[in-house]
Amino acid sequence: MQPEENNSEKQMIFFPNFLFIEAIAALVVFCALVALTVFYPVGMGDPADPSASAFKPKPEWYFMAPYFLLKLVPSSLEVLPAVIAPAVGGLFLMIMPFLDSNPERSPKKRPITMILTILTTLGLIGFTIAGIYLD
Repeated sequence: MQPEENNSEKQMIFFPNFLFIEAIAALVVFCALVALTVFYPVGMGDPADPSASAFKPKPEWYFMAPYFLLKLVPSSLEVLPAVIAPAVGGLFLMIMPFLDSNPERSPKKRPITMILTILTTLGLIGFTIAGIYLD
């Protein structure tokens, strides 16, 4: 007995057809990056001045949220935003698939998960912006 063919979905052979399309896409992205670096090079900036005492070191943008949280808490509690909060956040991300085992994929049918995701994202964005601009 022959398996039924599903004509509603067009299938493509992975090798060589799909892999060729992906290789072309990667080549286009690579050429765009090379063109950007050739035509718009980024300078190194001013040379370091060891006699300048007004320099305030700041972390990169992806560490600005914990940096801002370090400013909010007293120094005796700095272990909370520096160590405990990232560890709890990572642990929460690891156990989240077990806590939310709803098989539904539509965001409209998963309101609690979507609200938690939106609030977490807005909090991280807010703390990052505050860490960049409030000093």
